Order: sequence, then C-alpha cells, then structure tokens
Amino acid sequence: MKGLRILIIADEVWNDEIHGNNVLSNWFNGFNAEFAEIYCSPGSPKNKCCENYFQLTDLMMVKSVIGKRAGRRFQISVPEMYKESKAHSAEQMPTRFYRFMKSITGDGLRVIRDLIWLTGRYNKNELQEFINDFSPDVVFCPRLLTPKLLRLERTIMGMTNAPFVAFTADDEASLMQVSYSPLYWLRRLLFRKAFKKHVNNYKHYFMFSEDQATDYFQEYGVTTSILFKSGDFTGEFMPKLHNKPIKLVYAGRLYCNRWKTLAAIGSALQEINAESVKMTLDIFTQEKLSKSQLKELSQYEFLKLNGRVDSSELVEIYKNADIALHVESFDKKNRYATRVSFSTKIIDLMSSTCAIMAICWEKHAGYQYLKKSDAAFCISDIEDIKSELQHIVENPELLQIYAMKAWNCGKINHNRDLIQGMIQNTFSNVIIQS
Repeated sequence: MKGLRILIIADEVWNDEIHGNNVLSNWFNGFNAEFAEIYCSPGSPKNKCCENYFQLTDLMMVKSVIGKRAGRRFQISVPEMYKESKAHSAEQMPTRFYRFMKSITGDGLRVIRDLIWLTGRYNKNELQEFINDFSPDVVFCPRLLTPKLLRLERTIMGMTNAPFVAFTADDEASLMQVSYSPLYWLRRLLFRKAFKKHVNNYKHYFMFSEDQATDYFQEYGVTTSILFKSGDFTGEFMPKLHNKPIKLVYAGRLYCNRWKTLAAIGSALQEINAESVKMTLDIFTQEKLSKSQLKELSQYEFLKLNGRVDSSELVEIYKNADIALHVESFDKKNRYATRVSFSTKIIDLMSSTCAIMAICWEKHAGYQYLKKSDAAFCISDIEDIKSELQHIVENPELLQIYAMKAWNCGKINHNRDLIQGMIQNTFSNVIIQS
C-alpha cells in the first residue's frame, strides 16, 4: 500500500539526541509514510524518518524585519545525520543570542518574542515551493500552540489543501491558570480569542487528557481523541524478588516544584526507617539545584541525589529497583499548569519491571489514567505519602502485583501496532473527508 505524505509543523527540531523521549520517532519509526518537517528552532535534525526540512528561527525572524526574509529549506539523508562530522545546511545553536532567547521567561519578554514572530517576514516563495514539491496528503501539528505557531500554521493553510491534524500535551488556552501579572492575562486572553477562530481549521485534535478532549469537543466542536506514546512490551513479564530495603527511583526534572514532593517522600522515609532501614529513594536528575533545594533534599538520610544517567543506564537502574516514581507539585499554580500534561515517561515506566507510584493532584491527566487503569500506587494527597509507603513496607507482595498491572496495561494499550494504527486510521479518515 502506498504510504502517506505527512508534513509536520513543529516548534523543535526532530532530533532524538536532543529530545531523547521524542514522541515523533516513537509514533513514526517504521510508519508507512514519507515525511517533511517545518520547524522553528536552531539545530540539525537526527532521526530515522525524515529527510526534508524547512527551518525558521528566532534569529532569522529578527533579521527579516529589516533584511532577508526568514526560512531555508534543506535535505539531509539519514546516514548523513548520523555521521560524527558533517556540514549542515541548518542554522546551528551555539550563539549568545539563542542562550538569551532560551532564557526569556518574563511575560514582558514573551510578548517581545511574540511580536518578533508576528511581524517578521517569511520567505513565502521558498516555503510555497517546499510545500508544493512535497505535496502533502496531511499536515500534522504536534506542539503547544503559541502565537508564532498559530501564524505559521495559518500561513501554511493558505498554501495547501491538505487537511490539518493537531496534537497538544499542554493547556493551550484555558483560563484555569494562576498568575498575578496583568500582562500574562492580556496575552492569554488575546491568544484565547485567536485560538477559538483557529481551532476550526483542524479536522482532528489529538491530546493526552480525556478531560481536555471533552472540553475541546464541547467548546470548539472539533473532533478529538486520546493519543499516547507506545512502549516496548515484547516478550512476557518477568517477576523479580523485591529488594531489602525496598528501592524507590525517580528519574527526571525537578521543575514546577516536583522537588518538594520528593522532599516529602524523604521526610516520610525518615519516620518509616526510624528503627531499621526498610525503604530508600534514589533521584537521578540533570537539574542544577539551588542552595535552598540542595539543603532541603540533603537533610534526608534515605534520599540520595545522583546526576543524570543515559537511557541504557536507566534501564538497568529500573531493573534493580522496586518502585518507579511519577510525581508532580501540589501547589495550585503548578497543579493547574500541569493538569492536562501526561508524562510520556509513564509509558516507559510500564515496561521498566518496576511497580509505578504516582504522587500528584487527582485531576492530573497522568494520575487519572493510572488510577482508572489500576496500573499504579496512586497518592493524591501529600499527607498520605507516609501511610501508603508504610502499607507497602508491611505488604511487599503488592510490589509484584502492581509491577505486573503496569506491564499488562502497557501491553494492552500501548503496543506500537495499536498506536500507529490509530494514527493511520485518523489520517486516512480526514483525507477521505476533505
């Protein structure tokens, strides 16, 4: 069967080394399709799927205001991507400008960045040629929609008759946020107004959260469905004896106050291990901790901080652990900010041979999914951490039960054929309907 021609519009470069948990490669490795990508960041691609690119960057857009129009197309073969030394047509990253742009977090500076992307001039002739030459069957937009991407998508909608399908893993436009900045709310409300008009251009909208899918369908009338990452569930589940003491592992970032939830676990372990060591926690992270964070986490005897490890090392760490943690913050601002997010790492944890423990707000998408599937120990109140850990210490047979539940959930719901079949069917249907 002839494969589809899929044009991807994304913010980040499709590079599996920079983005090690890349859902694009997870979804599309082995997929019967030809790909092209338009992306809005510096850096060169590195993946096994796509060889055709059109790149836009902050620096290009700044220059385009008074000079050369922004955008360049290039091709690079998969073997060429994986050579150690090669010349790239793509604009690269190591400049002070990009370090500055990446550091932009204040609302005022975000507005300035928006204005650059809204007033900069695209090289429309080259962009149109790129789209015409590729002649896509469908345009797929996996991203958090922002003003710059909304404008880019709207521009490309005028250049092709191919249907558009979107994916988001974040809260794009709801008012369920916490901020005391008037500029934040002005930017949010203006974007929300534009989003309401723009969303009708999508033939389908994928997302991680069932609540968000329901909200988008009811509020905007767009058809929605849930699309998760796939995992490796080949073979059979292999039981393992639990450790003495029981080993908890957290691997990931500590932002959005996740570190405070981990500190609460450390505090609980101090009490649980008062008479003898029954349970420990290892944290693996690339984060550079502040002095106050380091002071807080270092005070707990049974919590150990470790640096970042690569994916192959992490597989072995999980094999030798008992519980893999998924945690989020409990403060209101971060609860709302991460409400519809579903860490793709959860799917990796299902195949890790560990039991999963989710500690987060009960309305968090990841928590709701794991709770509904009975695929993890689920704690929705920070005050319940100690009692749940103590219950596991007293009933260690639960570790094997929940490790198997996690594996079975993954094998049934997240095998590659199932996930790719969902994508294929959705794309085929929107093409037929267009």
